[in-house]
Amino acid sequence: MSSGNFFAQYTVEYDPGEVIYKEDEPGNCMFVIKSGTVDLSKNANDTSETISELSKGDFFGELSILEHSPRMETAKAKDKVSVVVIHRGTFVKMLKANMEIAIRMLQKLSTKLRLSEEKVDELFIRVSRMQSEALLTQPNIRVNKEKKVAGKLISLSSNRVFILNSDRNLVGRYDPVTGIKPEVDLTYEDDNRSVSRRHAIIFRRNNQFFVQEEIGVLNGTYVNGTKATNGGEHPVKDQDMVNFGMLAFKFYVVDEDSLPQ
Repeated sequence: MSSGNFFAQYTVEYDPGEVIYKEDEPGNCMFVIKSGTVDLSKNANDTSETISELSKGDFFGELSILEHSPRMETAKAKDKVSVVVIHRGTFVKMLKANMEIAIRMLQKLSTKLRLSEEKVDELFIRVSRMQSEALLTQPNIRVNKEKKVAGKLISLSSNRVFILNSDRNLVGRYDPVTGIKPEVDLTYEDDNRSVSRRHAIIFRRNNQFFVQEEIGVLNGTYVNGTKATNGGEHPVKDQDMVNFGMLAFKFYVVDEDSLPQ
């Protein structure tokens, strides 16, 4: 049996709004997202609050197999979702066979911790935000809504255009094992295979773009000739030069409304 078929037998699909698991339920497996978006939420004072939104390549539910603990949150499919289900025994075998999996998990756990700390910081400024919003809703005050921007990568060798209109865009090559296809798929651009299958993430936050190199990348990621560090967030601005391995691109910021629908 090929590795692709091996993972295919553990692939499960969920419809939009379907609950994958509930908070406090026992669990003995984790999930890796192949496609779609998953919302993680926690209950507090009889209300449900979203704590994270995960997409392709992200994993969740790992604490139940690392600590034998109940589910810490509720996981629900936001749209049509396909996931790979990994049970505790399979997970241990994967770690023994490939230590890179453990390294990637540590990076993701670190990112989750950082995002949690950012949410705590936001609690301290909610009052001032609410006061500002109250002022903006008063009569005779006009608010100019900032237009949402998108990104565009143009290959210097082929002139091929890659549109970045998601908040999180995976850059890499198609992975036949998991079936994950990056938003910026460089499979046919990269004859020398200098780009890793999971090479980098280009994400949008507050209408600004950043590039974050994935763990285990061999041939590097560069912004205007400066090497990006693993896991670091590096700003990418209009007309910056970005290199993934041996491939060079020009980055542009465009008005999202100007893109073809």
